[in-house]
Amino acid sequence: MKSILLSFLIGCLSIHCQAQTIDNDQFKTDIISLYEAGMKSFKTNKEGEAIDDNGSVKFYKSNLELSGAKNSLVQEDSEGNYKYVASYTLKNVRDPKSKVDEIAILIAEATSEFGFEKATTTDVKYLGYSKHTIEFPADNIDDMGKHTSFSVGLTDDGNPMSFEIIVTEILWK
Repeated sequence: MKSILLSFLIGCLSIHCQAQTIDNDQFKTDIISLYEAGMKSFKTNKEGEAIDDNGSVKFYKSNLELSGAKNSLVQEDSEGNYKYVASYTLKNVRDPKSKVDEIAILIAEATSEFGFEKATTTDVKYLGYSKHTIEFPADNIDDMGKHTSFSVGLTDDGNPMSFEIIVTEILWK
């Protein structure tokens, strides 16, 4: 009986240790830091040489951390615009879609002081062709381009599940 109980406890501990976690308070603090960095440029947050270069887009390691992210990169397009991309892989999530919704709500809560609003849009890149956007609400692209924006999309709904967060810097510098 003792060996069965010990085996069960070891199994539970190993599952817990493998699971990636997100500290909600730290995550919100990191989101504010990303907002502020995006209001300038993510150019200063890239490290070293490009780790991936397909001709029109380059990816660099980032010196910015986002709580719980598996990795974070700075993406540079051919026009010199930058985005911050954080990838997550979480195990043992019962409802991956709800987890992505939860993350989008955390971002919306963190950025509410800037007047940001959450919406859901269509994007073929993500499962269900759906992504969440958290951005400054404006009908005018000039007004929107003066603010950092966020998007969250589900990339794999299995176990583990995966999603990414993309932060786009301001367009008008």
